[in-house]
Amino acid sequence: MFRFYVTSASVLTAFVFAAGALEAQPLHPDVSQELQVARQVMESPGFQSAVEYLEGAQEETVQEWLSLCNAYGPQGDEIYRSRLIRKLFRIYGLEMVRIDDARNVIGVRRGVGDGPTVVLNSHMDDPQVYPKEQPIEAFVADDRVWCPAAGDGLIGTIQLLTALRAMNAGNIETQGDVWFVTFTEEEVGSTGVQHFIRGNYPHNIDWRNGDILAQFHGSGGDGTSTGSSPYIYFSQLRVFVPLDWQRWRMDAVDALGPIITGINEEVRDSRTAGAAYGGGTEEPEELLQLNMSMVRGDPFHNGTADQAWIRFDMRSHDEQILIDAGRNIERIAARVCEQMGEGCLYAYEVNMKLGVEGLEGFDKGNFAAARMAAAAGQALYGTQPMIDPTGGCGDCRRSYMGGMPMMSFRGRVLDHNDGNFEILDSRGRRGLQSRVRRKSSGHDDTASAEIVRIWAAIRQGVLFATAYTGPAN
Repeated sequence: MFRFYVTSASVLTAFVFAAGALEAQPLHPDVSQELQVARQVMESPGFQSAVEYLEGAQEETVQEWLSLCNAYGPQGDEIYRSRLIRKLFRIYGLEMVRIDDARNVIGVRRGVGDGPTVVLNSHMDDPQVYPKEQPIEAFVADDRVWCPAAGDGLIGTIQLLTALRAMNAGNIETQGDVWFVTFTEEEVGSTGVQHFIRGNYPHNIDWRNGDILAQFHGSGGDGTSTGSSPYIYFSQLRVFVPLDWQRWRMDAVDALGPIITGINEEVRDSRTAGAAYGGGTEEPEELLQLNMSMVRGDPFHNGTADQAWIRFDMRSHDEQILIDAGRNIERIAARVCEQMGEGCLYAYEVNMKLGVEGLEGFDKGNFAAARMAAAAGQALYGTQPMIDPTGGCGDCRRSYMGGMPMMSFRGRVLDHNDGNFEILDSRGRRGLQSRVRRKSSGHDDTASAEIVRIWAAIRQGVLFATAYTGPAN
């Protein structure tokens, strides 16, 4: 923890948001060799049959999605959903299907040769906690699936299962093994993936042999994110005023208000200062996320406060941005205290820092699996191949901490699964095209996800896994 007590404005010119902008931009590598392999796989009878299956699989996929919703899976208590997925893995012909001690479900699709292993995965837990005995009645409305966790966890899990069905429908054989895994407790620290890595790295899977974990999240079509975790600072700012101020002048809360206003203005300005996705100008990336999570004064009722404080949760993919953000918070606090008058003090504290640098000897921006995933997106949709070494996923951090890298399929393509697709804005967003607001079976915890969003990553995942592990047919 570091701490500063100052009484006057410091001269700092660093701008919170510009530092590290280049590092936050996705990379666009030359994947010409990988693209050639991906296109050859696309032309193969097996992949063509898989695509043909997908184009007729919407109803089956939606019904399976609903069944996953209704098999309760709150974080930390996912056993009902684990049992359903184990049953489906067995029906779909995977070998060595099991539920491990963390309730992860694991199955293996054997390769016929000696290629690298790809662990296609998703997390299956719901972000909210509720009794698993509470019934859920998932439903479809406005071309969306509605249920708890429809779009966070389950959208990736249905992509995983549908990719498996598509590979089976195309009778696709690969040189290397393709594992299918659903992880638990992503929403509460990713202990599921931590358990998996401890049990399988390095004796079953090892990045030094080219093996890779690749997670489905819902989006797809551009490439992959390969980062582990953003840096996060948990910090707080306290403002103090002399006790005698309470008799005739403003108190600490009056000083804290202008400080919060100044910080808000600068954070708002940051959202026009970031580097746009892919170098475009449509919509900027946010390089700093700042949550002012709590504001308090001293705990005396009906009296003025001689101290007040605000707590921050700040995160960025570049630690220098967080350092600069802290300096700017101090600068704003110093300016306001100077305006308040002699005796106003502030203290800025960083109480905790989280972040994962990556693995020694492993290049998050340039490795074979990431290049192939980027090439798969380009081959399918003509998008610019993208590797984002700063973005990641919740499970990625724990996987990196355990010694095994993980990437995730990312993109902004909406594949309508009928031969047509569209590329969304620079951040892959589209407004909610629905007026449905009813709860599913009395649940307050009801979310939704567009059905059309799943297909791009499914195709990308099937093409990537086949091309990367080595097509055998």
